[in-house]
Amino acid sequence: LKHVGSGPQHTNEFWYVVCAFNMCHFHVLAWATLLLSVAQADRMTVEMHDHHLKPSDGEPAAVTVCEDDAIWEQIMASPDVGSIRAIPWQEITNSMTNYLSNEALIISNLDAAVKNLKEEIEMKKNAEVSSAFSDEQIQTLIRNSISTENSFGSVENAVGSKCGKPGNKPRVPFEASTHAKDNIVPVAQPLLSTGEFKSETKKFVSVCKDFLGAKDQDELDNYCVEVCSELAKVVQGLSDQKSNSKMDTTKLEKTLAAKNIELLDAQKRRGQCQQSKQNIEGFRQYLESLDAEIIKRHEAVRKAEIELDSAYWALDDLEKKLGEQNLLLSDAETLLQGNKETVKEAREALAGLQGDEDKFIELIGAAKSNLEELREELANMKSAANAVLEIKKYVSATALKMGYFVDLVVRKPVRDIGLVESTNVWDYFEEDVSAESCSATYKKKLSDFHQYCTGPAMEQFKKIKNFVDLTPICTLGDEEKIASEGDQAVQTRIGMLTKDMKETQSWLDPFKGTAMTEEKEAEMVGQGEPEGLRQITGVYWRTQFYTGYLKEWKVGRGKFLGLLDALTKSVESLEADVLKEENSLSKLKGALDKTSTSREAAQKHLDAALADEQATLSGKEEVEQAIAELDEEILKAKNLLTDLEDILARAIEMYKQAKAELIRGHAEGKDGVMALSQLQGPAVGTLPPL
Repeated sequence: LKHVGSGPQHTNEFWYVVCAFNMCHFHVLAWATLLLSVAQADRMTVEMHDHHLKPSDGEPAAVTVCEDDAIWEQIMASPDVGSIRAIPWQEITNSMTNYLSNEALIISNLDAAVKNLKEEIEMKKNAEVSSAFSDEQIQTLIRNSISTENSFGSVENAVGSKCGKPGNKPRVPFEASTHAKDNIVPVAQPLLSTGEFKSETKKFVSVCKDFLGAKDQDELDNYCVEVCSELAKVVQGLSDQKSNSKMDTTKLEKTLAAKNIELLDAQKRRGQCQQSKQNIEGFRQYLESLDAEIIKRHEAVRKAEIELDSAYWALDDLEKKLGEQNLLLSDAETLLQGNKETVKEAREALAGLQGDEDKFIELIGAAKSNLEELREELANMKSAANAVLEIKKYVSATALKMGYFVDLVVRKPVRDIGLVESTNVWDYFEEDVSAESCSATYKKKLSDFHQYCTGPAMEQFKKIKNFVDLTPICTLGDEEKIASEGDQAVQTRIGMLTKDMKETQSWLDPFKGTAMTEEKEAEMVGQGEPEGLRQITGVYWRTQFYTGYLKEWKVGRGKFLGLLDALTKSVESLEADVLKEENSLSKLKGALDKTSTSREAAQKHLDAALADEQATLSGKEEVEQAIAELDEEILKAKNLLTDLEDILARAIEMYKQAKAELIRGHAEGKDGVMALSQLQGPAVGTLPPL
C-alpha cells in the first residue's frame, strides 16, 4: 500500500483500499487482484509463448477426474480397438455419480450454514443501538447532582472550591462528592431506563472536566477530576444495565467468509466434475458410434465376400459343366454316321452349337475376371474405411488430451484462486462505496482532521508566523471535495479491477478469441470435422502441429475432408465396375439364348436324320442319350446363371450400403469427444483468419 502514491489523492486511495477490504470481505482472489492492480496501475499485456506450453521430457502429470485417479488412465488406454472396447464405462459413471452426490450434500450443508450466518449478521446489524448522552444532557446531570445543599450547593461553588480542594473558596462539606454520587442516581435513571440513551465514560469525564473547569489538570491539583471520574462510573453502571450497544459481527463475518470460500470450492469441484462427466459420456457415445460402424461395415463386407465367393464357385461349376457338354456333343457328333444330306446338316448344326458354346465359355471367363477384380476392390475399401475410423479416433483422443493439458495448466489455476464461470465479481465489490459505513468513518476522521487543522492548529501557527510559517501544513482544499475525490478514486479502482477480472473470466470460454459457437461447431462436426477441433483453436492456433496438420481437418479449409471425398469417388468407381459386370452378364445371357436356339436347330436336324436314315446310324440309342444329357446340362446352365444374377444383385446392394455406412460414419459422433470448455488463447488482440 505504500506504493500507491504520494500526495492527498493517493492518501485517500490508501484509506479506501483499507475500507474496501473491510467492507467486501474479499475472497483471496479479489484481495490479491486488488493489491496487484494498486501496485501496477497500467494494464498488463499478457503474451503466451510456445515454449511455455512444452511438456517436460518425463511422463506427463496424472489427471484426476472427480478425484478418481483411475478414470483418466481407464479412458485413455492404448487407442486400439480392443483396449477401447474394454473401457469400464459403468464403473467410471458410478464413480463420478457418487462423487457428485457427495458434493451435492456438502454444498447443501454449506448453503444452509451461509444462510444462517447471513441472517444472524443482518439481525445484529439491524438491532437498535442506544444514543450516547449529548454534552447538554451530561451537564444537566452534573448540575442536578452537585447543586443540592448536602453537596456543593451550586456549580459555581464546585468550580471555585475545586470540588473541596483545601485552600480554595468557598469551603464545602467533606461529604459533598459522596452526596453528589448519590444524587446523580435518581436523576440519571429516568433517562437510561428505556435504553434510548447510554453513557460513555470517556465522553462523560471529558465534558464534566470542561464543565467544572478541571480540563488539563490532574486529580491532586483539582479534586473535580476525581469527582468527574466517580460520577461517570456511577452513571456508566446504570447505563450498562439498559443500553444497547452495537453488536460486533466481526467473528461471524470471518466465519461467513470462510464458509463462502468452502462453498465456492465445493461448487467449483462439482462444476468441474459435472463438465468432466458430460464430456466423458459424450466421448463414450462417440466411440461407441464409431465401433458400431466398424461392426456394421465388417458384417456387410463379410456378407458381400461370401456371396461373391459363392458366385465364383457357381461360375466355376458352370464352366466345368459346359466342358462336359462339349464332350457330350463331341460324342454325339461321333455317333452320327452316314452320308445322307440330313446327317451332314445335323453335323453342321452341332458344329455351330460348339462355336456358340466356346463363345459362352469366353464370356464366363470375362465375368469371372470381373468378379475377382470386384473382390479386390472390396477388400481395399474395407481397409480404407477401418483406417479412416481409427484415424478419427486418434485425432479425437489427441484433441482430448490437448484440452486437458490446457485445463490443468491454464484454467485450473484460475479456478483455484476462486474465479470460475459462475462467479459474479460484483458480489465482492460495491457499486456505490460512498454509502458504506467505512466511507462515513473515513469522512468523520477527515472532518476531525480538517476542523482541527483549519481551526485551532491554524490559530497557533499564525501566532508564530513571524518566526516560522507553518500555515502551509494546514492549507487544505475544500473538505467535501476531498471526500468526494476519495469516493471517486476508490470507485474508479473497483471499476478497473472488475473489468480486468471479467476479462480474465471470459477466457474460461473455450471459444474465446474466435467467432465459433456451440451451434456452429455442431454444424462443422455434422459436415465431417472431428469433435473438439474448434475448441482447441484458441490455444494451439500458432503451433506447427495445428497449422501443419489439425487445421487440415477443417471444413472448407483443409485437405483431409477432400481426401475423404476422394474415397467416396472410389466407391463410385467400384459401382462402375459392378455395372461392367452387369453388362458382361447381359452378354452372357444373350450367348446362352443363342446357344439354346442352336441346340433346338441341332435337335431338329438330328430328328430328321434319325427319321430318314435310321439304318445308316449306329448307336441310335447313344445319340438320343447324349442329346437328352445335353438338354439337361443346358437347363442347369440357365439355372446357374439365374443364381449368378441374384448373387451379383445382392453384392451391388451391399456395396451401396458400404458407401452409405462410410459417409454416415464420417459424419456421425456429434455427441462425443470431450467438449473442451476450458481453452484460452492469447489475451492480446484477436486471432487472424485461419
